[in-house]
Amino acid sequence: MPPADNWTRPAKSWALRASPLRPAAEDIAVYRREIRSWHGAVAPGGVAALLLGVTPEIATMDWPAGTRLTAVDVSRAMIGGVWPGASRGQAAVCARWAKLPFPDGSHQVAIGDGCYSVLTADAYEATTRSLRRVLRPDGLLVLRWFTRPERPEAPARVFADLAAGRIGSFHAFKWRLAMALHDTLAAGVRLSDIWEVWHAAVPHPERLAAERGWPLPVVGTIDDFRGLATRYTFPTLAEARSTLSDAFDEAACHFPSYELGERCPVIAYRPR
Repeated sequence: MPPADNWTRPAKSWALRASPLRPAAEDIAVYRREIRSWHGAVAPGGVAALLLGVTPEIATMDWPAGTRLTAVDVSRAMIGGVWPGASRGQAAVCARWAKLPFPDGSHQVAIGDGCYSVLTADAYEATTRSLRRVLRPDGLLVLRWFTRPERPEAPARVFADLAAGRIGSFHAFKWRLAMALHDTLAAGVRLSDIWEVWHAAVPHPERLAAERGWPLPVVGTIDDFRGLATRYTFPTLAEARSTLSDAFDEAACHFPSYELGERCPVIAYRPR
């Protein structure tokens, strides 16, 4: 996972982010449905739940009565600036997902929104093992993935669609550009490279913001990438499925209907 200081900028600009970077109401509905279905069949009563990250929409959603939710994030900036759970009696722990600081089988549910994309590929296996270790055998894991297409999209195509007004939100553009610049899963994409390609192609973002009707501060969120050597990873759907296949069985897969939803599947898993 990226060092905590790489999250200082995103923590400050979090309120400017929206779907698909943050879960939409449609995603939350899927999370709730999967948890309720599992809860009714397997574990009526209180639930020990684990949240990977501090996603506010997940923390504040309608959990089963008696749920004890604990969030885990490597960044104190994100916990301090984004986490809404303190006022709800929910705990947040600063730790790495690959080394979750909990006993074996201590949680029934784990949920994460795009969490593997902020990991380097060499951390995937350890994170998956860590999740399987803390989940009970009858537990539930629900993840939303950010997946790049099997057939790579050229950056020029992304900018052509941007110029033609065929991209509905700046957040969708940013993820499409990041995925277009992505190398192999092992290499990922360096955040500073995204910014540099963007800046070379759009040296006057205020003009783009005016043309597209996008708030300039929203367009400015891409500046969070400037100068960062951190790499994000966007697996293909096949790579995402392979990542968990040794430890979990896929129980359901949902593709949301919003822009870029075909690249943001929500997958429910049961431990093997």
